[in-house]
Parts: sequence; C-alpha cells; structure tokens
Amino acid sequence: MEQAPNLHPFVVVDRHEGEVVHALLKENMMLNSDLSPQQIVNGKVAFPLIEAIGHDAVEACLQSIDLTPMFCTLEAKTQLLVNPHRRLARAVASWVEDHGEGLHADLIASIPSRWERLGGLILLPGDLNEQSSWREVMNHPQRHDMWLKIVDALKGDALGIQAPIANDTFRSSQVTMLHGSSEVSFVDHGITYTFDAAKVMFSSGNVTERRRIGAINMEGETVIDAYAGVGYYTLPMLIHSQAAHVHACEINPASIEGLRAAAAANKVSECLTVHEGDNQVSLTRLVGMADRCHLGLLPSSEPVWELAIRALKSQGGWLHVHMNVEEEHIPSWMEATRSRFQQLADQYGLGFEVHNRHLERVKWFAPFVRHVVLDLECRRV
Repeated sequence: MEQAPNLHPFVVVDRHEGEVVHALLKENMMLNSDLSPQQIVNGKVAFPLIEAIGHDAVEACLQSIDLTPMFCTLEAKTQLLVNPHRRLARAVASWVEDHGEGLHADLIASIPSRWERLGGLILLPGDLNEQSSWREVMNHPQRHDMWLKIVDALKGDALGIQAPIANDTFRSSQVTMLHGSSEVSFVDHGITYTFDAAKVMFSSGNVTERRRIGAINMEGETVIDAYAGVGYYTLPMLIHSQAAHVHACEINPASIEGLRAAAAANKVSECLTVHEGDNQVSLTRLVGMADRCHLGLLPSSEPVWELAIRALKSQGGWLHVHMNVEEEHIPSWMEATRSRFQQLADQYGLGFEVHNRHLERVKWFAPFVRHVVLDLECRRV
C-alpha cells in the first residue's frame, strides 16, 4: 500500500545522543532539513531522514558511535528555514545528491558564507573561481540546475560571481553571470538605484558611509561629486542631505546611464548636472562653484586635489577625501593631507585655512589597511 504523503521516515535515538546523531546525519547528507525533529515519549528524539536513504546506510553511519538506532514513520512537520546559509547548504547538498558524484566533500566544505545582493541579483564571492570543486561545477553539464537551486534558496532571480574591479579607466565590474540578467533595480535606504552590475561597480560594503554622507545637512548647497559612478553618493546627497544641486563627474558611459536612470526614478533629475568624461577636464569648468566637493575614488583621489579645492566658492567649503591608508599611518596621513590642501590654497591665493574636522573609518580594505574618509573644512581667514 502506498505511503501517505504526510508520513516520512525517521530515526529514533535517546535524547542525550541527539546532538551527535544530528551532526552525523547532517554531515553525511542523510538529514531531511526541510522537516522538524520530533520529541518522542520515554526520553527519545526522532530525526527526519532523506527518503532515498536506506536503513542500512543510516545504521552504518551511526555505528561509528556504537549506536544501533530504531526507525519509524511519523507525520512530518515542515521546518521553516529562515537562515539563508542553511537554505544554501541544503540546495548545494541536493544538487550533489542528484549530479555531483565525487564532488561531495570539497564542495560542501567550500559553500560560501557570504555573498552580495543587489536587488534580485545574488553575487557569490570571486574566490569560488579558485576552488577546484566549484570549477568542476561550472563545467558540469548540469551546472544550470545548481544555479537554479542557489537562486531559489537565496530568494533571488539572477546569479553571478564577483571578480576584482578591472584596472581600467572605467573601473569596470568583472562580474561573471551564471543565471538571469545583470540589470538590477533596487531600493536602499529609501533610494532607488538602477544599473547593469556586469558593467559597473557598486560596493554594498560602504553602506555606513553612504548613510553618513546622507545625514549631513547640505540644504541650499551646490555640491560636486568628482567620481559619481551610478550615484552611490550623489543620490544620498540630493535626496537625504537636501543638496540644492549636484554636479556629477563620471567617465564610464554605463555608470552615466545608470545615474541618469536612477535620478529619474528618484525624481531629482532637475537638481543634477552630469559632466561626462575625464574629471580632470570637467572640473576645470567648475572652478569657484561648489560649497562642497566629494572625492570618493579608491585607492586615492589625489590627482584631482588641486582642482577640487579650486572648485570651492570664494568663502570656502568642505572636502570629503577618501583614501586607503595603513592603520598605523592614519594620523600622519591626516596631517599630510591637510597640509597639502593648505599648500594648494596658498598657492592659488584662495585665502583658506584648512582644518581636519572628522575622520571616518569606513571598513578594512585589506589586512592593516583602512578605507577612510577625511572631512576637511576650508574657510577664508
């Protein structure tokens, strides 16, 4: 007689043995993580099994701890998997069970613990390209089934793998798409961003700095964003900081397309002027126009420092200088940077006194190297 669809096989052990049994079943891909374990009378606990796993295999597994289990069928209760890492592990294990003979150990051990989400696009870390087991998956005839399982597990609709930013003029993204479209549109902190993630960079890791800049009162100000990209800082300054107008300098045509689309989506196009091309050219047309200049290029924006301070209005203004700096050298870098801008102000007779007002440690960029932002105030004496 066919088994009722709500009945599933369970293995029953003493409760005090539950933790180690659960770990063994999970490690050997015998545990059905979709279903909840159940408490049984007389101090016993039952763990749900993958239906295709036979009793002999389970007994052999548990012999390693000198345990002879009992088996039963119980009415199963679905377990809600709210932990995305567990959902991802289950998806990979399911694919291995179906297609990955010989890949089990290495693949399960190298399941990523982090990923980036841009709207519905899931970006897996680039170091998977260096894992032999994942390279085998990428060349496997059933690889697309893996990508579908991962997308479903992480509640997305597209999947890619990250790579280092290209060392080119545009600082292009080098995402490799595995499934779906690289075109993304999503809302972050009340702002809509839209762009092609395979063509441009968007660093979700700088969210704290994006929100800090958006919390600065810029009401009535004219601001220059010297490295605007897709509006990573331009849009928070317009929408949250209430800047009157932002002049956005950008050289990458794909970024410009995304910036303009996002400005339209957020209804701030009238407050934005996009200057296409090399900012060492466009900034020469903005001398004396800005209350504030944002210099958001890593590892350094130093090539345009001279133009940035000259872009400030005659009464002065603010500079936000991004840089990658070794932690132990941050104090000396702060003073050297202030001193350099003071020299430039004196060289051009701007009459400014330059002061360090705030240093923001955004994140670790590399071992012992910080991404920092220095806020400089430049005021006429």
